[in-house]
Amino acid sequence: MNLAARFAAILHALCAAVAMRGANGAFVRETSRPGSAFADPHALTVLLWSRLQRAIARFARLAAGAPPPRPRQRSNLARPARARGAPDLPRRRGWLLAPVPEATAAASQLRAFLAEPETRALIAAEPRLGRILRPLCRTLGILLPEAPQSCPRRTRAPGTPAAADPPTRPHRPARRGAHPLRRPRAPPAPA
Repeated sequence: MNLAARFAAILHALCAAVAMRGANGAFVRETSRPGSAFADPHALTVLLWSRLQRAIARFARLAAGAPPPRPRQRSNLARPARARGAPDLPRRRGWLLAPVPEATAAASQLRAFLAEPETRALIAAEPRLGRILRPLCRTLGILLPEAPQSCPRRTRAPGTPAAADPPTRPHRPARRGAHPLRRPRAPPAPA
């Protein structure tokens, strides 16, 4: 079985679990959290299910060797901003594991899938896969393994200022007897 088919099998099982649990009200707690843009827990189910389906299709397209993206034409029209308060998935690491217990199995399978040398080589060869895998890994609470650096780093021409480099602060030695991570105690108040 090729990599795209294995990835699809893992996510199709997760989609089925999300649909079943979502229909039974598993996401009611997620939608009642402060700051949640969802009024209906079924809307979160539909959004999550559609994102997983889109990830399957995008992974298959990139694994098959999709051509590089065409350069965008700059236009004078302003790009419409995303509507403030538009619903989006929660961003906490591993948020899907509690409402959908079957996601634990999917996370384990995905972790093993990502650890294989063939998959790591594909991720290194196609960096656009990171845009698919990073949010999925965060949702399932797993770490995306680091791909070996195959692209050379960009270097600037000698003598040009480094505008992107953060400014450095001079080193200040710590006071004697002070712990670097603790705040010094205030002197006791006179009684």
